[in-house]
Amino acid sequence: MRRYKHQLASSAAHLIAPFVGNQPARGRRVLMFHGVNDPIVNADPDLYNHKTVTFRQHVDATQSWALAHRLEFLPFDGASSPGITLTFDDGYASIATTVAPILCERGIPFHVFVPAGLVNLDRTLHLSKDDVRGLSSNPLVGFGTHGLMHRSLTSMPDYELTSELNTSRKALSELTGSDVRSMSYPFGDHDERVHRAARHAGFTYAGTSSPGTCDESTDPMQIPRVDIWAMDSARDVVNKLRGAWDRFL
Repeated sequence: MRRYKHQLASSAAHLIAPFVGNQPARGRRVLMFHGVNDPIVNADPDLYNHKTVTFRQHVDATQSWALAHRLEFLPFDGASSPGITLTFDDGYASIATTVAPILCERGIPFHVFVPAGLVNLDRTLHLSKDDVRGLSSNPLVGFGTHGLMHRSLTSMPDYELTSELNTSRKALSELTGSDVRSMSYPFGDHDERVHRAARHAGFTYAGTSSPGTCDESTDPMQIPRVDIWAMDSARDVVNKLRGAWDRFL
């Protein structure tokens, strides 16, 4: 989203926020972040690369909302119990250097979706094997796959899709020492064929890139997540938690 479109959407969301209401929607709001101060290429830094100070402000705003509405921060576990869950896509190195210290100091659990084939590939950009092992020993940190090499799953023929899902789950399970059962879809691309293949590969729940609230009716292979962008203000984050942004995402 370009900056001028973001400003229009932000203004519109703020106008409709009173009609959405100030109470949390029934169910769980799952937030999606990417990197913090990473040298991300081929991506809009206004969207996916938070500055540390901005990330702290977004976490502050989320904590204040949670406290005001007596909501807990919960792990990404496929459940729809009321609360807020933080997730991070792409497995950037800043998860270990910046994100984990900030969130763990506050006792906030979070979930990292890693393209398993990119671990150790470029240590200036992605998590290393040692990073993943170290983080996986922390009870506040969960892991899921984000494909093997961050490729669209819907574009793959059946045999390649099967291999991608099985290989990524096996590699990350071995690296973390736990049975990885969660995933998120690279580029947000998924369909019923991908859901079936993912279940067959042993995944039991997955995050999408579509906004909404996870409730009792949510398909565990299509858990909605709300994108938190680097250009968002604290007000935007609160309005996204309220659901006022859902129609603009």
